[in-house]
Amino acid sequence: MVLVFLLGFFGFAGVPGVITRVTNHANGVPLAAGANIASNVGNALGAWLGGLAISAGLGYTAPLYAGAAIVLAGLAVMAISARLAPGQAPVTRRRAIRAASHRRSR
Repeated sequence: MVLVFLLGFFGFAGVPGVITRVTNHANGVPLAAGANIASNVGNALGAWLGGLAISAGLGYTAPLYAGAAIVLAGLAVMAISARLAPGQAPVTRRRAIRAASHRRSR
């Protein structure tokens, strides 16, 4: 029961941060849709690795650990990328609208 809770916790722990980061740095471009794509790739990767773990004979609890490892890897990538891009202010709604209207006027 505890592992099921941890699976749900770790399964959704990284998604808000990834979506927020992509949206803040998208500057009003449709790149923000990439956050949803990344989430879907993560879901597919988790299902695939979980299936591999079960088929390898590691038991039915092995996908829990595989999922937790994937999320921890994603959180590590997010933390490293945030560390490498210091001083970048998040895009405000006003800046995003201004950037989008500037691109349209070209």
